[in-house]
Amino acid sequence: MTMTTNREATVGSVTRTTSRRGPELLAQLEKYALAVLFAVLCLFFTVYGQTAETFPTLANIRNVLGSQSVVAVAALASILPLTCGKFDLSVGAMIGLSSIVTGSAAATHQLPLVTAVCLGVLSGAVVGLLNGWLVAYRDVNALIATLGTSTVVAGLISLYTENQVLTTGIPEALTDVGSGLWLGVPRTLWALVLISALVYYLLRHTPYGRYLASVGSSPTSARLVGLDVSRMVLSSFVLSGALCGIAGVLLLARAGTANPLVGPGFTLPALSAAFLGATAIKPGTFNVVGTLLGVLFVAFSVNGLVLAGAADWVEPTFNGVALLVAVAVSPAISQRRAGKA
Repeated sequence: MTMTTNREATVGSVTRTTSRRGPELLAQLEKYALAVLFAVLCLFFTVYGQTAETFPTLANIRNVLGSQSVVAVAALASILPLTCGKFDLSVGAMIGLSSIVTGSAAATHQLPLVTAVCLGVLSGAVVGLLNGWLVAYRDVNALIATLGTSTVVAGLISLYTENQVLTTGIPEALTDVGSGLWLGVPRTLWALVLISALVYYLLRHTPYGRYLASVGSSPTSARLVGLDVSRMVLSSFVLSGALCGIAGVLLLARAGTANPLVGPGFTLPALSAAFLGATAIKPGTFNVVGTLLGVLFVAFSVNGLVLAGAADWVEPTFNGVALLVAVAVSPAISQRRAGKA
């Protein structure tokens, strides 16, 4: 009798352990699937005949990392409103505006570089303030509000620049940041590391970050516990705009010119990286590490395809497909985890 009972207890314990291992294994797969896929992708392009000589070189890696710093900062800017449950489609427009404002202030109006940079960052924050006011205090749908401001900003940029590229007068101190290396690493990448650390700390280790997540999870519950939801939403857009302003300054430093047409092109890659990041590391949650991984995955995928001889349409198509897949997968992961909790 005792032996039978002990045997049944042992079998029950093994069954419970096995049943726990299934969800735990799935959770680990969700966390690191994108990282594994990224590693496999890099390995493939490293050994593939048409890309083997170029893809794994230090020059190519530096070029990709340096050029993607702007996209990465834009993606980090995107996740602040997204954490509140709000889209921001004006990310690219704010980057373009900041680039034009900074370049014009320094080159055309001969303002000190520090002043020009501050004006560029401020221009992004002002647009973010307008976005936040429309969404938080006028109850305008975030997609409509930010699409509208993006269109208005693009029109104002066109009016001011007459669609002419600013190519002269950009201070060398700024372009040196965009093209130079420090300890063998592009300087723009060091700026990205610093910004990423600050955003990570803000979202993960401050009450403000927890408040943003609470608002995104349930605005009604956030109000019931005393949070000023409107102010939180407004602040997320302002911070997002300021980060886009910084991205615009980095774009100017990297390119050495202020092009009024390039800004809107950053919106889709930024959102693709943000939603891809929400499927990794902390699945179902917009997070900094996952977002950076999403940027790297998209960037090196496109880089490998281009080196393999892919046509120009590959990059926007890849970004669009990545966004669609991530948007489809991320809510499913969130719902599954919420149900498990």
